[in-house]
Amino acid sequence: MKKILLLLTLLFVSVMTTACINNLAVQELNNKAVKYMDNGDSETAICRLKSSLDLDDEIYQTHYNLAIAYNNIEKYEEAVIELNKVLELKPDFYDALYSLAVAKDAIAMKILDNTNASDSSENLTYTAEQMSDFNNKASEVIDLYNQYLVKKVNAEETDKINERIQELNSQIKEFTMKLESEVTVDNSVKEDSSIEE
Repeated sequence: MKKILLLLTLLFVSVMTTACINNLAVQELNNKAVKYMDNGDSETAICRLKSSLDLDDEIYQTHYNLAIAYNNIEKYEEAVIELNKVLELKPDFYDALYSLAVAKDAIAMKILDNTNASDSSENLTYTAEQMSDFNNKASEVIDLYNQYLVKKVNAEETDKINERIQELNSQIKEFTMKLESEVTVDNSVKEDSSIEE
């Protein structure tokens, strides 16, 4: 009986020691990664943070730092994946909610960058698919910004967020009107062609 108790005690001490060592290693990798990001080297920070996740995938701060590093190098889709993981691990970490809105906002804006536009910014043209895709993504972004404002009532960036929400709503309204007019034109053309037959 004493041997079993001694064996269980040794096993428990070994597990706890390993956990403490891993936790220190994860913290050290996170600290180094933040320093790299502060110095503008997000690529190296990403490598450190991935190593940290190999040691422990359940630390929300590591996922959050990785998302910020991805945002820094404009890999927004990867940032979204990491931010969703953060919110899964720590739903009340509202900075992750704000960062998720920012990343998805950047993804929505990329749709507008991939246009069939001429050189003049006043004559930008978008396909119906681009407008519809933008409207869907922008609506999601607005919802995320609003969730953040509700959760973090005294957010410093409230005015900036509200201004951005207004800009997105304005763009959605413009695209919705264009899409509705295109549908009306398409239906008119179909009706005209059926009359001619």
